[in-house]
Amino acid sequence: MRPRTLAFVCLALGLLGLAAATFRLRLSPVPVGDETTHVLMAQSLWEGGDLLYGRPDLRRAYRTWNEGPAGLTLLTSDGGRTVRYAEPIAWALAAAPAWALLGAAGLPVLNMALFLGMLIAAAGLFQDSNPLFLGGFFFASASFGYVFRGSPEVFLMACVFFALLLWRRARQQPDALGSLVGAGLLLAAASLHQPALALLGVAVAADLLLSGRWKGAAFLIAAGALAFGLLAVQQRWMTGAWNPADPGEGIQRRSFEADFPVETPQDVWQAYGRDQAMATGGVRLLARNVWSFLVGRHTGLIPYFPFGVLALALLARDRSRRLLLAAMAAILLLGLLLDPHRWHGGPEALGNARLAVLYPALLFLPSRLPSRWSLVPAYAAAGLWTVVAVAGAIVPPPPHTGEIWTFRALPLELTLLGEGVQLPGYAVRNWGQGLWIVPRATFWVDEGNPDGVWVRGASRSEVVVISPKPLREVRFLARSFAEENEMVAESGAERVLVRFDSEGKRNGAPVSLALEPEASGLGLLPTGDWVYRFTLSVSDGIIPARRLTGNPDPRYLGVFLDFKP
Repeated sequence: MRPRTLAFVCLALGLLGLAAATFRLRLSPVPVGDETTHVLMAQSLWEGGDLLYGRPDLRRAYRTWNEGPAGLTLLTSDGGRTVRYAEPIAWALAAAPAWALLGAAGLPVLNMALFLGMLIAAAGLFQDSNPLFLGGFFFASASFGYVFRGSPEVFLMACVFFALLLWRRARQQPDALGSLVGAGLLLAAASLHQPALALLGVAVAADLLLSGRWKGAAFLIAAGALAFGLLAVQQRWMTGAWNPADPGEGIQRRSFEADFPVETPQDVWQAYGRDQAMATGGVRLLARNVWSFLVGRHTGLIPYFPFGVLALALLARDRSRRLLLAAMAAILLLGLLLDPHRWHGGPEALGNARLAVLYPALLFLPSRLPSRWSLVPAYAAAGLWTVVAVAGAIVPPPPHTGEIWTFRALPLELTLLGEGVQLPGYAVRNWGQGLWIVPRATFWVDEGNPDGVWVRGASRSEVVVISPKPLREVRFLARSFAEENEMVAESGAERVLVRFDSEGKRNGAPVSLALEPEASGLGLLPTGDWVYRFTLSVSDGIIPARRLTGNPDPRYLGVFLDFKP
């Protein structure tokens, strides 16, 4: 065996084992995003041959996750008598055999196998491939983090990648109709989950037609349309809806964090309400969202996909690659316009989930690989941002990036905040003067104190306040147990320093911080919104359980923000 081949085999075995073992480490506290639904769909298909939800499914969920299937999404058309899973079926069909072999751990193992398959195929695509570039492209990207989840993102990446690879092969072989049929089948499966991905098929068909290959375009379109139709009919039969993600009138769809159907005698569907209408303001917010798409702290192309930037810089100027880039841009632009407050894929997304699915397609844009020195900036960006975020995503909870100075230097995606905050690591509370968006890593919001909230000692927090009317200031009392503690609140308009050097101050120092609006009219509140931002730094704190007699609180408490009138 050649040394390079042996090295890859050893790496592959290690990564497959990592994927299998890591899923066990991720069982606590709860599943991530839609992971529950997709894993249980694969289990249900193998165990029962259907997508009906019942008590056996719930028992399997508790055996899989310590705290149950939080995030489970179901639908019913008869008030809960018959309940089915509410996600597209293509990934579940592909994942069911993997679950049969290895249980729940089989899904990340399948993801890793698909990811490694893309790496092998990419090495074959570029015969003179630089291992540093391909290694960075695949492993130093947010896309790699999705390997360790039991959700369909890597499956969609593989469908996109191998469909485009078959197209590239077919361009070199005029009679390769089988490759175009395969590309159509793969794009159909991907489009069942994300319909906008069909635009990639449009780009491929356009390239074939402009090349005079009418027969090839016809085979591609026919194969894709037939496969999509068959999958849609199967999906309608198994879930009761043509599109489970948006089932339409007469079908109730709901996500459950607790009180799951068949577990509780309550009517859990009674509180069901239809999803809000499609968000508006996409055109007005487009420039702001494009900026966030490029350099955003939680979603940016540069911090989460630095080697994708390098691939874009090496774009070859031929028709096929320009068509592919146009299709990708159209897919992402549709997300920014039609879903301006959730365009990145939701609060559990690692980076931009919708870009992550398209990310392997960027490898088809260059006609040559970069020089070695051009890899230095990409690896530097990966070290500053990408690797940190991906490492935290493998075994949750991920780190709150607002605590890391390299991420704080990037702009915060304000359009993804609001009452339904779409960024990971934040909580929303109404403390009298508007909605406060605060980091969970430094604010103990789950304590549920009706008067206010404790802030962690020796911490720095970035706070966003969203108000339905203009504010001149925020006001609260600041309390501290620690005698040598200091608190600094700083906005663009004012800096307030409180030294808790007296008993009176420690019992409650009044704070009034002037504010300047960061933005307004972002569509975060139904009656209008003004957005303000400030930082809150605490220098010290104590653990009451070790310092205060009779107080068992084990937390490192810095400052209590008291919002009582």
